[in-house]
Amino acid sequence: MTQNRQYPRYLTLKMGQITGEGLERDCAVLNVSRGGACVLVSEIDSLPDAFSLSFDGDTRECAIAWRERHRLGVAFTDGPLDEGLLPDPQALRSAERGDDVLRVAELFLRGVHAYTEQQLELFDTVMHHLLDNTTDEAMAQLSVRVAPVQRGPTKVIHRLAEDDDIAVSGPVLERSPILAEDFLVRIARSKSQAHLFALAGRIMVPEKVTDVLVDRGDTAVAHRVAANEGALISRGGFQRLAGRARQDEDLAKHIVHRREVPADLFAALVRLVAEPVRQQLLRDPDPDVRRRMAQSLLAPAEPAGAAPARGPARARPSDATREIDTATQRRLLVAAARDGKLDETMDTLASLTRVPAEAIRNLVRLGFEDGALVLCKAAGLGWPDAKSVFTVLMTRNARVDYKAAFERYITVSGDATERAVRYLKARKAPSISELRRML
Repeated sequence: MTQNRQYPRYLTLKMGQITGEGLERDCAVLNVSRGGACVLVSEIDSLPDAFSLSFDGDTRECAIAWRERHRLGVAFTDGPLDEGLLPDPQALRSAERGDDVLRVAELFLRGVHAYTEQQLELFDTVMHHLLDNTTDEAMAQLSVRVAPVQRGPTKVIHRLAEDDDIAVSGPVLERSPILAEDFLVRIARSKSQAHLFALAGRIMVPEKVTDVLVDRGDTAVAHRVAANEGALISRGGFQRLAGRARQDEDLAKHIVHRREVPADLFAALVRLVAEPVRQQLLRDPDPDVRRRMAQSLLAPAEPAGAAPARGPARARPSDATREIDTATQRRLLVAAARDGKLDETMDTLASLTRVPAEAIRNLVRLGFEDGALVLCKAAGLGWPDAKSVFTVLMTRNARVDYKAAFERYITVSGDATERAVRYLKARKAPSISELRRML
């Protein structure tokens, strides 16, 4: 590869397009000089030696001067650029070769919401290959930048997440919405405690992942899982955490503040912890914790995990009975909504969806339309009834676009609804930004 530079280079970071006879391909222009440019493309072998390059509102005729994996050096064959078209000369220093992946990432993040799928694939492919010659420090910086992006570079994020250096993998493991459950389980089973700690801090942690975190995690990991209201913990996970909490007062406190802890496990834990801890919990600021504590201490002891006693007194309602109860609650909900009774509507919706009434009130106070819609979806309402409930919940919103609301209502998936409801069950004061990411 020969790079004979007659002119100084300037940092550009622009999207461009390569065109020619039967040729049309997206590219990124990394830097430019009066005589040529450095261009990034996902596949260079099939490119002809000459083509047209369009960027920044201009089109130049080019010939390839050198090729290097996903980078092309091109010379302008129709004459040098006018000085007035060049970037600020102070950008010259930044154009010297260094960690190209960070420059590509900067360009990617500038327009991630507007790029086409083909352009996203271009960035993903180019950045993934640039990682081969990237310093650990640059990879750590890249991880921080791309971790929260919804339309992130998939291959790059997975490669960063698998890195043994927690400075590189930690940000994406904790924050990236792109990583799937099975991938997270594999990381939890094979990586270090630092990796497990990062996973335990995700906004939503699936049960399969928390099961591994509880089994493999050290004390810090267990604490973070138990304290994370977005971590979904299975019954078995709660049993193992309760066992560890015998000798860990702080862990016990985290567990009893989780509303979804099964009653028998809650009671068993209360009886296991030391008396000073019990007394502290009986004075807890959360009235729900105090109530459950009192109930557990008054109720007869029952081994954790024991099957409920059979007999008429403990018989569960039949499916038919539950369906009747649900249908009755739906009718009461719709009736309250049509009468404009906001408080009654919220309370009935809370009973039907098993989402805390306080969480619903906070959603209403914030005027979050998608939150109201997902609750209607969880209640199993058809659109006419859902519209009535949605209307009374959004009374404070001066303008409601019912057509747009209907389109969102019929397209929201069951999985998204389930994720959002689980989150709302765990959070009395839900975050709109976090809830929106789940829908």
